[in-house]
Amino acid sequence: MKRILTFLIASFVFSVGVFAQIDTSATSIVADDQEAELAYNRGVQAFMAQDNPTALTELTDAIKFKPNFEKAYYNRGVIKNELNDFEGGLADLSVAVEMNKTNEKAYFARGFSRVNTNDYTGAIIDFDKALSNGYKKANVYYYRGMANFYLEKYDEAIADYDKAIELNENYSYAYHDRGSAKQKKGNIEGAEADYLKSVEVNPEMAFAYNNLGSAQRELKKYDLAIESYTKAVTVNPEYYVAYNNRGLAKYQSEDYEGAIADFKKAINFQNTYAVAYNNMGMSLFKMKKYEEAGVAFSDAIKNDKNFAQAYANRGTVRENMRDFKGACQDWNRAVELGIENPEIYSKGCK
Repeated sequence: MKRILTFLIASFVFSVGVFAQIDTSATSIVADDQEAELAYNRGVQAFMAQDNPTALTELTDAIKFKPNFEKAYYNRGVIKNELNDFEGGLADLSVAVEMNKTNEKAYFARGFSRVNTNDYTGAIIDFDKALSNGYKKANVYYYRGMANFYLEKYDEAIADYDKAIELNENYSYAYHDRGSAKQKKGNIEGAEADYLKSVEVNPEMAFAYNNLGSAQRELKKYDLAIESYTKAVTVNPEYYVAYNNRGLAKYQSEDYEGAIADFKKAINFQNTYAVAYNNMGMSLFKMKKYEEAGVAFSDAIKNDKNFAQAYANRGTVRENMRDFKGACQDWNRAVELGIENPEIYSKGCK
């Protein structure tokens, strides 16, 4: 019999925290720039009142009246970042930096823009400049760590998270992301310890419980993993990834009925979640419910037509049901899609 694949996704999640604050100091009004200063001050007031659209309008007016208004560019860039307009934020903050090359806050905020536009190398350069100009807060180390993480420089990322935690011992995101960097390096025990510290500091971080569970599952601590995933869905009852992962822990504990119940919950919240259909099929296969397993794998393929593992798994089901022609069709398709160890599936099929 061909080997059924176990497509067990750990689903580690990376986090994002608070990034920057605008300069809320009012400017003194002088006759030549009165309109610009008034508009700027109204923009700051609007931001403080959490009225970002009005703040943007007023800051834009301030820049029209005074094109070299550095603080207006800086604040408008920070607000654009907050509104997830990272390209716009990058443009404004670049102007602010050009006007004042020692503005450590602008370098930091632009680094955040660069992280969110996938320019991780540029982000590190900006964070370095923020530090060299006197910006020594924990979050600059945290976000430089994030950039290093995405560049797969895990040792550098861990060093940055260490520094962030040194400056802020309650930095839950830094504990969490340091755990993810350790997980990437294969230090699963270290990852577990950091995820535990993260949820100790902030018990409302559902994704941290999820990742804690995934580390515990990798360490074969299945009961603890189930507890962690349960905490994740307690914090966020619609967290379908955590239901899927709890199902995997139950599958690995040979609780196939419990696993199926969790995969169904995941599908209930995300009915196009191909991975959960595939994993439910694996559990049904273990229970020798081949027809139902075949339906589950077909549903996985319906939702992801390039899901090589689901084709391979459905082929194994068909082999067990003596449908050798159908099995070979599925295995050949899995090979076409780049399945690992293709020789296992192509052998004996034309």
